[in-house]
Amino acid sequence: MENNKTFHSSDIIFSSEGFGLLRKTLYENIGEKRAKILLLQFGYKLGREKALELKQYYSDKKELIRWAPLTHINLGHVSKVETNGSSILNENGEIIFIDSIGKWFDSFEADLHTHYHGESNTSACHILSGYASGYLSEIYEIDIYVVEQSCKAMGYPHCTFEVNTKKQWLQINPLILNEFDHQTVAEELEITYDKLLGQKLLLDKVTNYHSQLTECVAKKNSLLHVLTTAYNILNIPIIIKQTNDKTIALQGIDLTTYTNLLEQEPKAVTISKHNETIFEKLGEIYKMTTPIYLDNKVFATCSFLYENPQSLDENDYLFLERLSTVCALCFLKEKISFETTERLKISILDRLIYMKHESEEEFKTHFRLLTDKMEEPYASLVIRCNNKKDTYLPIDYYDQLLQFSQIFKLHYLNALFSISNQDIYVLFSTSTHQNIEEPLLKILNQMQKNNPDLHYTIGVSHPFTQLELFSEHLKQAKQAVSLPRNKSISYYSELGLLGDFLNNIDTETLKKTASTQLKDLLIPEPKMQELLYTLYIYLINGKRLERTMQALNLSMGGIQYRIRKIEETIQINLKDSYTTAYLLLLIEALIIMKEIEF
Repeated sequence: MENNKTFHSSDIIFSSEGFGLLRKTLYENIGEKRAKILLLQFGYKLGREKALELKQYYSDKKELIRWAPLTHINLGHVSKVETNGSSILNENGEIIFIDSIGKWFDSFEADLHTHYHGESNTSACHILSGYASGYLSEIYEIDIYVVEQSCKAMGYPHCTFEVNTKKQWLQINPLILNEFDHQTVAEELEITYDKLLGQKLLLDKVTNYHSQLTECVAKKNSLLHVLTTAYNILNIPIIIKQTNDKTIALQGIDLTTYTNLLEQEPKAVTISKHNETIFEKLGEIYKMTTPIYLDNKVFATCSFLYENPQSLDENDYLFLERLSTVCALCFLKEKISFETTERLKISILDRLIYMKHESEEEFKTHFRLLTDKMEEPYASLVIRCNNKKDTYLPIDYYDQLLQFSQIFKLHYLNALFSISNQDIYVLFSTSTHQNIEEPLLKILNQMQKNNPDLHYTIGVSHPFTQLELFSEHLKQAKQAVSLPRNKSISYYSELGLLGDFLNNIDTETLKKTASTQLKDLLIPEPKMQELLYTLYIYLINGKRLERTMQALNLSMGGIQYRIRKIEETIQINLKDSYTTAYLLLLIEALIIMKEIEF
């Protein structure tokens, strides 16, 4: 026999106290916020079901509206309902509520809340609000929300509410819709599951990424190998650039394509920031960039490039910042290796300077272990670093040496470096460059860009072929760099007679001769130094008063006055060309010997 069962709706007796306990249990188990939403949705469905039930008996909308407060009372929700306001149709045929407010008297839900939870800080009649909203929404066939404004559970004598359409609430207070349109617990759990699954997949990807990059570091792989590993995992083009905007490395994109993408130099528009990572739009492409630190300074930048914004993941900064750290370790390894090699070169060159080697062949044997490209002819260089006139910062000469050594390598120039008395000494192989001025000027320009607060000058000796002559030619470079000329590079050959003069005269004799000829001008007093400098400028400008006036920024009368004071002090007539040539030779010799400084 077939057993057919049909469900019939029936009333279940459920005391208000039992409902209060159920409500309290919801608050305790799922929290006040979710309990409120659940009760609101429960009431909404009850109201809608009641409206559908009454529609079976009444077709007139006004009659159904009249039943709205009566259903509240008949079900025991409240003892009385008062309503005010009206509703009209706008020009689009949409219903609009005007000042539709009302009161609920003796709300059962407010009483239950006060009994089980005490006085509330917010409205507590969630079922009543939901019930009224569901009932009216079904009757009018649009979304209508009844929002409680004040509640008996908050200490008010009655509960008050306001009625508006969803569209009206969007204009009045959009946040209210979050409670009515909130997803169900099942939907929320599904979203939470999807998020947790996404986080797990992200964690697995991050773990694998970190593991492979850490392995690269442990195996001391090159920067290129690190970038290749990262690109194979992420499939995002990677760019490493120095702070001077010079490209160090690319992966996943070739230099031509990258250059073409940026050839119009689009203005960067910042979209977001996270820590020091910046995400920006450049024309049609997107770029995420983070700094690479070395010795607590920004050494370079690491960037991800996106031609298609849909390929962007908001978590990519995690991978970029990790890659930046690993790149910093690669650069640090290269720096340590480079500095170790440079220290060996310094040690070898110092032995040559101070003649601590047995023979030239022994010296060549030592530095062939470091480089096999140091071939004759050679030149001795002296590089001098000074602060510009408006800056007085301490100079790290060892750091300057390393910078010069690195830039020499970039220009394929072979050289050994050392430091002594704040000068950088260089043994320079000129075998591959007959004209050395052009590459030296490029090097100075690059150093000037990297160190804008410093001024550089280079002295160059005569060329030589025997390494044992390095120290002798080093003196020539020192003399060349010491001469105050408005040139970045000075050659010993430009000294002419002065160079031979210094090489063939006793320094003490020279000092006595200068003291006899220049007299009080050598006294270290500001006025005498001013006159001595005026004499020097006057002589190197061929005794032309106008050029001297321009060089010293003085009037013609001021120059003439100083010339007379100089002649009175040294008791020499400066119109005598032989005498003035001799004086210029003496002054420049003292400058080169660092007996006087301007």
